Amino acid sequence: MNQSTNTLRNISVLHLPSPLEPAKASNWYTSLIAGVPFLLRNILSLQRSGIHDLIVYIDTEEIEKLASAIKEDPRVILKIHWTSNSEQLKEILQNRESQILFFNGSALHDKKETRSLLKTFTQQETALPISKDQLESLIEKIQRNDEKELIEFQENTPTFEYIPGSEQARVQEQKDFSIQHERLLAGSGQNHDSPITRLLSRPFSKKMTRSLLNTPVTPNQITLFSFVMGLGSAICFAGGTYLLNVFGGLSLLFSTWLDGTDGEIARLKFMESELGGKLDIICDNIVHFFVFGAIGWGVSKATGDETYLYLGGLAAFASLASFILLGSTIFKKNSGAISPAPDSEPSMAEKLANRDFINFLMLMALIDQIKIFIIIAAIGATIFTIYLVYLRLTQESK
Repeated sequence: MNQSTNTLRNISVLHLPSPLEPAKASNWYTSLIAGVPFLLRNILSLQRSGIHDLIVYIDTEEIEKLASAIKEDPRVILKIHWTSNSEQLKEILQNRESQILFFNGSALHDKKETRSLLKTFTQQETALPISKDQLESLIEKIQRNDEKELIEFQENTPTFEYIPGSEQARVQEQKDFSIQHERLLAGSGQNHDSPITRLLSRPFSKKMTRSLLNTPVTPNQITLFSFVMGLGSAICFAGGTYLLNVFGGLSLLFSTWLDGTDGEIARLKFMESELGGKLDIICDNIVHFFVFGAIGWGVSKATGDETYLYLGGLAAFASLASFILLGSTIFKKNSGAISPAPDSEPSMAEKLANRDFINFLMLMALIDQIKIFIIIAAIGATIFTIYLVYLRLTQESK
């Protein structure tokens, strides 16, 4: 088999252009964007897109400061080659018969877009690797940092791909750091958010996220605090009085906003974990169980009608049964083991995890009609559980 038909290995280069004076590269590329240093954010995004081997090139002696800052972060597991002059870069590239992905380090790179690019670039018909003369020409263009020349070089070299980054993701002036911070924060929700979540919950959770991003508070700590608030709301609902029901509704609503905040911070700071995903969904469903039971208890105590006690118990156990029936799917969704397509419809698991009913509960508490809520919750949760049992039996019979 000749060289032209061999499959070449991808090698990725992240080029860090020198910032405008008087800014220093070490300060520029370690400045925070949504709680994560600029350079580290790009490295983690590229790592999560599927890149395992990365060359970081910047023509400055400050490279040692940048390298030491990255090496201290446990989230970085890909192999990084640090180089600070064009001759070193040329030597590394000369010794590899590779397809070259060349990333502009003055822009933020999205992991989904990079993953798609990697897949396309790997599947294309492979030509000869870059020749010595082509490499000399490429190094000259890199030194000039001329984007137009790099794009032209890409058009004439099948094994070279220049990724400039989108215009909206560029960081070229100091003000761009705050612009990118807000852009990332605005997109920190989930693709399966319901209209009610986007309208009534995300605005509040994002305000909390903004205040907590640059603190050492972790997503799991936020999850646990949300859990405590949720259990506190159940204690209020068990009292059965109008005032306690309102306090319970407010506490549960605040818990819901925190529940959105932990996920936003985890995604923005690359702190998602299987443990965090499981903890989140388990805490949510324990809270639902106790809240439904407490509402039934409280309404029964307030009205003297034991029917509401049974309705609360029915809603609580039906919600728990639904969670058990969909447990494995829910865990996969929340731990990131399943990556839904951007435009995909919410799955049954995602609908179950949805907490929009809490806004309705708050309304019922305010108008002193919480007994209507527990009736609807008991009927709805029971019907949903029966439906899930039917689906399970249908699947097992096939």
